[in-house]
Amino acid sequence: MGGTFDPIHIGHLIAASSVYEALNLDSVVFIPAGDPWQKRDRDLSTGQQRLEMVKLATENDPRFQVSDLEISRSGPTYAVDTVREWKRLNPSDELLWIVGSDALSGIPSWHEWEAFVSEVTIVAVNRVGQNDSVPFDFVSVDMPEVRISATELRDRFTNGLDTKYLVPKNVSQYISDQGLYQA
Repeated sequence: MGGTFDPIHIGHLIAASSVYEALNLDSVVFIPAGDPWQKRDRDLSTGQQRLEMVKLATENDPRFQVSDLEISRSGPTYAVDTVREWKRLNPSDELLWIVGSDALSGIPSWHEWEAFVSEVTIVAVNRVGQNDSVPFDFVSVDMPEVRISATELRDRFTNGLDTKYLVPKNVSQYISDQGLYQA
């Protein structure tokens, strides 16, 4: 499951859990984006900070693993390169890429998107803004509706609003300790 995870939140965890259960997976691997080329127009927490938040959020769930594959790579990180590297390191793995259904329509804007979708099975979890008309096949998985976004969470942290139940407690503490998302 790739993503910026700035910050990771309950919606990400519920999506991963839903896909894990629905598709009977061995595990779900979270891969925080190293240098997300489509988000260069805004300030991001560092790759190491986002990696640490994902580790904290998933540390007590044996179904979840965390990879620093993108964080450890320099330059812009593209999903297709991540998939190719993962396959080189783990040739027997069957790869699924989990996205929110609202992100499906953006995949054709990704670097080498046609190669990317030919290398993985795209799994879309239902989210507000779903778009089923895309030029590639995907598997759809239902999840409980969670109306939360990382953008909204950053705003809540910036404005000192409550984030309890929206992010894991240890992630919220890390955000506070690091002074992330402050005005």
